[in-house]
Amino acid sequence: MSYWNLYFLVKVGLHFTGYIGFSWWLNLLLWLALLPTIKHRLLRRTRAVLAWPAAIALLYYDSYLPTLGRVLSQVKALAGFSADYWMELAGRLVNPTAVVVAVAGVFLYAALARRVRFATFALAGILSVPLVATLQEREAQIRNDSRVQANPGDAPPVAGADPADPDALLQKFYASESQKRMQFSTGAGSPPFDIILLHVCSLSWDDMEFVGQRDNPLLKRFDVLFTNFNSAASYSGPASLRVLHGSCGQTPHKKLYEGIDPQCYVFPNLEKVGYQTAALLNHDGVYEEFAHALEQRGGLTGKLQPNQSAPVHMQNFDGSPIYNDHALLSQWWKKRSSERGNNPVALYYNTISLHDGNRVPGMTSRSSLDTYKPRLVQLMADFDKFITELETAGKPVVVVLVPEHGASLRGDKIQISGMREIPGPRITLVPAAVKLVGLKKPASAEPPAPLVVNQPMSYLGLFTLLGDMLSDSPYADSARPLSERLQTPETTSFVSENADVIVMRNAAGKYLMKSGNGEWIPYSY
Repeated sequence: MSYWNLYFLVKVGLHFTGYIGFSWWLNLLLWLALLPTIKHRLLRRTRAVLAWPAAIALLYYDSYLPTLGRVLSQVKALAGFSADYWMELAGRLVNPTAVVVAVAGVFLYAALARRVRFATFALAGILSVPLVATLQEREAQIRNDSRVQANPGDAPPVAGADPADPDALLQKFYASESQKRMQFSTGAGSPPFDIILLHVCSLSWDDMEFVGQRDNPLLKRFDVLFTNFNSAASYSGPASLRVLHGSCGQTPHKKLYEGIDPQCYVFPNLEKVGYQTAALLNHDGVYEEFAHALEQRGGLTGKLQPNQSAPVHMQNFDGSPIYNDHALLSQWWKKRSSERGNNPVALYYNTISLHDGNRVPGMTSRSSLDTYKPRLVQLMADFDKFITELETAGKPVVVVLVPEHGASLRGDKIQISGMREIPGPRITLVPAAVKLVGLKKPASAEPPAPLVVNQPMSYLGLFTLLGDMLSDSPYADSARPLSERLQTPETTSFVSENADVIVMRNAAGKYLMKSGNGEWIPYSY
């Protein structure tokens, strides 16, 4: 079998180190097909010609790369990438260390091939995969049985739902979430404050930690900081729909694009309690019809405000302009302040200043990974200046910061930096926060620290807090403190997904991943 044994041994090694999956019976079939010695030259060459495509296809199937159907569905989007961005992505695919290890491994295999019967080791490796999987399943079942016996109250509330069965847990999660609804209401008169929702593309806790900005001063200016907030999406389109449908429980990815209960639309429901609503982007919204989706599926029809009067401060990965965040927000606020009328305003603001592949004029490096930190520092400074303007105006405004998803700067074992096909916790755990501008606070030597909420949260918990403030204004003299409002927050277990991959955290705190119709596997990053 020559070097084919190396192919199988490497795949088994990659599987047990968490880099790829491994369909053991398909690999066994390929190994058996390659095992017999064929003396006839034509038949031997024919087998080799057929074996290579089969081996490559099997390697792709075993990998965690997007399915072929997923890739084909994204061809139009990928075609929008600029040549510069394609070159940058190509550079990330090459890992010098991995190349050196691979070359050394080939030379070592060649040196030992005549002395060691690697076919036996290859077969043993292939068969070890189902054996180890069976042992792990039995061990997990024993642990689960012990836990249930020790804590019978932890048994699943749904009949027949096995806590060790991820599919059952996922169904139970969505069944529970489908029953959750909240409705905005106000006391007598109009709502007591404006609302500005800052929806930031490509910002997670892991990204901030990776570039040394986890304790950025801007976050200290907020009144509430959510450290375990799950955006539940790894791409901008579904992330925008999730936040705009956030007054209901979490829905499966596919249902975002189907009929949505009208009660789930955040901004149309804010209109019902007296708000004028608006939407503002710091980009053209053309890529993947983002702006169109906001209008048609997000409840923002006719609400998009013009943005071309703001200065351009960088270019998107497709060459389109990205407008300066502070200038754009400041222009909108000045226009808002000059308008007559007493109706409060709710603004949805979307920024892609941190998106992978952006090009910043004047910066030495063309790599968007190198420019991420200065772009983040600039964005935080822009938001900081804008909040100062709001405070100077003296009007009550609730500012809500909610990132769409992370940038995946660090990457992981199975995703290169910038790739977000697997919506793991490094990508979807994001720094959400709430700032009550204009709230009277007791004088003190130092500004009070934010109230930190560590419970697992998502959009419904955030908008439940907002709804509580609408019905019982925090700006009133007799207002309840924020700490009291968040004593029992609306929590949401961790489930994140895109069109093809789901990542879920089980009761033991472990992350599991499922791609397409495949099996659930541990997700170690």
